[in-house]
Amino acid sequence: MSIKVSLMQFLTFKTKVSSDAKYNYIFKQKHNDSYHPSYDYWRDFREAIWQLPYNDGDLSVLDAAIDKVKPDKKVNYTKTVNNFKSFVKNNDVQFFEVGKAKWNMEDELLVNASPDVGMIVDGKRYFVKIFPNVQQKTIRLDARAANSILTLLQETDSDFDVTSGTFAVLRVNSARLFTAENIDERAKRLLEIDAKNFVDFWEAA
Repeated sequence: MSIKVSLMQFLTFKTKVSSDAKYNYIFKQKHNDSYHPSYDYWRDFREAIWQLPYNDGDLSVLDAAIDKVKPDKKVNYTKTVNNFKSFVKNNDVQFFEVGKAKWNMEDELLVNASPDVGMIVDGKRYFVKIFPNVQQKTIRLDARAANSILTLLQETDSDFDVTSGTFAVLRVNSARLFTAENIDERAKRLLEIDAKNFVDFWEAA
C-alpha cells in the first residue's frame, strides 16, 4: 500500500536539516491517527491563500486568518502574512485558479502535489506551492531543497494545462520565488533519492 502524504509534508521533511529532525517529524506525522486541523499549523494561512483567485486578490482574508488562530500562533502568522503582503506589493502580483496534481513513486509514495495558487508575477504565470514556515535552525528551504520539489511538481499527473505557466515554490519568510527549469536526469535521480529516504524514514518510525 502506498504511503499517502501532502506535498507540504514531503517539503517539510525535505527541509529538515538533520536526520534526527527528519525522524522526529516523520514519527509525528505517521502516528497522527487521523487528520485534524490542530495538527496542521499553517492550515488557516493556506485556506486564506486559496481564496485569493476568487476575491480579486483581497489580502484582508490573510488578516482574518491571523484573527482565527490561537494566541501562540499569532506572532508567526503575523510575520508570515506581512511578508507575503510585501512580496505581493513589490512584485505586481495577480492570482488565478489552478487545478489538482499528484505524484506517484513506484506505488510506494503518493504525494498530493496540487499547487496552492496561481500567481502572475511581473507578467509571468506561475503555479505556486507556498512554503510559509518561519526559518529555523532545524528547517531550511534552500535552492537544493526547492529544486527537488520543483522537479516533483513537473513530474506530476495534473488536471490543468501545465504548459500555460511555470511551477514555482514561494518561500514567504526571507522571501524568494524558486522557479522550475528544464528537468535533467540528475534532478530526477536526486528526487528519487529524497522520496526513497522519505519511505525509509516512514518505515523506520
